[in-house]
Amino acid sequence: MNAPENYAAYNERRDDEIDLRDIALAIYTGWKWIAASIIFCALLGILYIYVISTPTYSTDISYSATTGGLNVLNSMPGTNYSESQALEEFSQRLSSYESFKSFHEENPDVINSITQDDLDSDSQIRTFFFDRFNINTPGDNETSRTLSLQYTEKTDGPKVLNEYFIWTEGMYAKTLVDRATRTVEDAIDRNRAKMDAHLRSHQDDISARIERLQEDDRIRIAELEDRLKAEKQSVIYSRAERIRILENAEQIASRLGIEKPTTPRDLGRQTQDRDVIYAEINSQGGLPLYFMGTEALRAEREVMEQNLEEDAKTAEIRNIESQLQQLRNNRTIEAIAERENQTPFIEEYNNLRSQNEILSASIVSPDEVDVVSAVNWAYQPNGPDSPKSSLIIALSLVLGGMLGVILVFVSNFISSIKRYNRQQ
Repeated sequence: MNAPENYAAYNERRDDEIDLRDIALAIYTGWKWIAASIIFCALLGILYIYVISTPTYSTDISYSATTGGLNVLNSMPGTNYSESQALEEFSQRLSSYESFKSFHEENPDVINSITQDDLDSDSQIRTFFFDRFNINTPGDNETSRTLSLQYTEKTDGPKVLNEYFIWTEGMYAKTLVDRATRTVEDAIDRNRAKMDAHLRSHQDDISARIERLQEDDRIRIAELEDRLKAEKQSVIYSRAERIRILENAEQIASRLGIEKPTTPRDLGRQTQDRDVIYAEINSQGGLPLYFMGTEALRAEREVMEQNLEEDAKTAEIRNIESQLQQLRNNRTIEAIAERENQTPFIEEYNNLRSQNEILSASIVSPDEVDVVSAVNWAYQPNGPDSPKSSLIIALSLVLGGMLGVILVFVSNFISSIKRYNRQQ
């Protein structure tokens, strides 16, 4: 009685267990479902690859700072850019949306013609830039940087990237030169302001100098005129004194009866004492004037009286008049007043003008500045980044097989339920 019960329990436990042979038989008998599922998924993958999906490509341009490319720029006074500083600022411009927008505004046909999609609105330009452009962040030991672009097959991505890179480099070089030029021009303007100040100051100094010279001349002329007047008066006094002396001599000659010039010997023999007196007179420089006689003395006196007030030309008077003539015609004042250009005589002015000439000669053009160099230009890749055909096909086959197996199991499960229901 116990054997049948144990056998029934044993058979019941075997019915609940999974038999691998049944699974293998189910897969074998349902191979058509599996094959159909694989083919279906493979067709879906092919449809996605060639019909639904849009192939996307990527390209990039690598660049680094140009060694010595800023030497010409840094030669301008007040400018000192390091290569790392210029590279960082240039990279910021490349990754700036405003910079790309300016590039599109200045070159609207470049992007539209090579993308076959017109970028008219700001939102379209913004989407195009932020979705497709990317610039890497270099590591500590990296000296170059990379700007990448993702694009579809309708877009000439390498041309967009290269054109944008060249345009940004040119604009950045122009910006650097403009900054340096403004610095130089500011220095030139400051020097010009100083030059004007020096010129005005020099003109004031010249006016003051002329005033001082003229005042000194007026004082000197007044002094010389006083001396000249005194000298002339002295001559008149000398003439008056001479007239008085001649009058006295004439009176003496008249009393002695001397009318014509004579000598003591001609007057007759005198005593020995008088000879001694005449000898003393002769030893003192000549005979008394009365020996000239009344006629000569009268004639000289009358002439001197007539010419008493006339100008005399003594050596001293001639010297004073010469000095007066020089002072009245001061050539120094005339030369200073007749200068048409005062700048050659202002040392500070000429130094500043020389500095401005040097500053003007130091201005460079953007073509002389080489900020960065492209290590690798953007080029067309051999294949798209997505979709990856081989991976998608492989996944389609795997998913198709799994889907087929699931369908086989589901079909067998439904069939077993139906058989169970019929048995019941």
